[in-house]
Amino acid sequence: MKPAIYSYCLLLMLASCQNFLEEAPDSTLDTKIDSEEKIAELLTGGYPDASYFAFLEARTDNVEERINGNHSRLNEAMFFWEDYEQNDLDTPLNYWNACYKGIAHANQALECLARFPKNDRTKALYGEAFLLRAYLHFMLVNIWAEPYSPEKSTSAPGIPYLTRPEKEALPQYDRITVKEVYDHIEKDLKLGLSLVDDNFYQNPKFHFNKKAAYAFASRFYLMKGEWELVIKYSDYVLGNNPGELLRNWQKYSDEFYFNRKQLYTRYASSEDPANLLLTTTESRIARNMPAEKYGVTSNTANKIFNQHGIEGSTDFKKIFMEPLFLFNYDIGQVKDAQYIAKFDELSTSGYTGSYPRDLYVTNVLFTTDEVMFNRMEAYVMKNEYNRAIDDLKLYLNAKYGITLACSRTDYTQTSSSNYKIYTPFYGLSIKQLAMVKILTGFRRQEFLHEGLRWFDLRRFYMPVTRKSKYSFYHPLEKEDPRKLLQIPTEAIKQGLTPNPR
Repeated sequence: MKPAIYSYCLLLMLASCQNFLEEAPDSTLDTKIDSEEKIAELLTGGYPDASYFAFLEARTDNVEERINGNHSRLNEAMFFWEDYEQNDLDTPLNYWNACYKGIAHANQALECLARFPKNDRTKALYGEAFLLRAYLHFMLVNIWAEPYSPEKSTSAPGIPYLTRPEKEALPQYDRITVKEVYDHIEKDLKLGLSLVDDNFYQNPKFHFNKKAAYAFASRFYLMKGEWELVIKYSDYVLGNNPGELLRNWQKYSDEFYFNRKQLYTRYASSEDPANLLLTTTESRIARNMPAEKYGVTSNTANKIFNQHGIEGSTDFKKIFMEPLFLFNYDIGQVKDAQYIAKFDELSTSGYTGSYPRDLYVTNVLFTTDEVMFNRMEAYVMKNEYNRAIDDLKLYLNAKYGITLACSRTDYTQTSSSNYKIYTPFYGLSIKQLAMVKILTGFRRQEFLHEGLRWFDLRRFYMPVTRKSKYSFYHPLEKEDPRKLLQIPTEAIKQGLTPNPR
C-alpha cells in the first residue's frame, strides 16, 4: 500500500530540515546533519505544529449550538461527527500530517545518531527521539483507531507505525493492529524513559523533559489499564508535595478576575509549575473558539461546572464551580457563549481575514493536574479508595480552596443506572463506578476547550446526545464508528483501509 500522505509528510520533513542541507537532497536522503546540535534542532522541529484541540473539542458533550455564533464548515462537521477532508489549520488532516511529519523528524534523528559516538548528549537525544516517536503514534492511534482493549485490540486496525526514514517517494505501509501499535509505543516509551536527560535543554518545557515523559507514561498506562504503572509514573511527577505543583486557580483569580482575557499569559506559561510539556502550533483557536457556532454556552457551562459533585453527599451533591474558572461572558453578538482564555496568539503577518495563517498558539500537552487525575483513577481501580479520596481533597483544596466536609462513604455511592454510561473494557464495581463518575466530572471541568474530554468519551464508551432539529443528526452511540475519525482520503486512495461508517 502506498498512501500519498506519507510521501507528503516526507517532503514536509525535508523542507523543515533545509537549514541542515548543504545541497539538494537526493533519493537516499543523505542529509548533512553533522553535529549533535543539528540533530537537536531536527528534533525540535518534530513536535507537532498543528493542534487537535479545536476539532476534538467540538465533538464532545461540552458544546452545543450558540445563538448567532460564527459558522464554519469544520466546526459544524465536528459537532455532528461528520468526516471532514479539507486541509487547513485546526483540521484532522492537518494534525495527521503534522504527526507523521514529526515522526519523520524523529526517525531521521535516530538514523543520524547511529553515526555518532555514544555519550551523555547523544543518549539524551536518543531518548527524546524515542519519546517523540512514541507520543505522536499514540495520539494518532487514539484519534483514528479503536480505543485500547486487550480483547479487541488484537484484531482492530490501528495506524502505520513508522520506524525508519523513507528513501522512496511512495513507501509501502499497512495498518497494523491497535495492540501492535501499543506494543511499539511501549517499547519506544521505555527506551525514552531510560535515556531522557533534562541537562541538555535550554527550554525544557518545549521538549520531552523527564517529568513530561513520565506524565506521558502515566497517560499511556491509564489507557491500558495497568494501574500499578500509572501510580509509579505519576508518583515521580507529583513528588511529595503535589499541591504546590497543581494549577492554582485561586492565584489566577487574584491576578485575572478583572482582566480575564489575559488569563492565557499565565495558563500557557512555561513558568507555571502545572505545565509539563508545551508546543507552539499554527492555529486559529484563540480567535475562533470564543464565538463559533458550536461551543460552550451558559447552559453547558452550568451543566458541567454547577451540576456536578459528590453524588452520595447531601451537602456536596452539586458544587458551584463555575465562578472559579474565570469565564469570559461578553463575546460580541454571541450572547450565550462562554469561554476561558487559555490560548495565547502571536500573529506574524497581522492578517485578519476569514482564513488567516501565521497565527501561533501555545498548546499545553501535559500537566500535573492530568497526572493527579490519572493517579486517583488508578487508586480507585486498585480499590484504594482512601488514597483516591485523599488526593481529591488535596486537589480541590490546593487549586480552589474547597474543603469537602462529607463522609468517605459518600464518595463511593451512586446509582446503578450509571452503568449505562460508563463501560470501560475492564469493568467497574459500584464503588469504582461512583468514584470514576466523580473524577471524570472534575477532569471535564479542568480541561474544557482542550479536547481531552473526547478521549474519556472513547475509553468509557460514553454516548453523546445533541439537541438538533436537523434530519441528518443521529446521536453518538456507545460504540459508534464515528468515534474513530476517518483515515484521510489520499491515504485511503493509496490503499489504507478506511474506518467503518
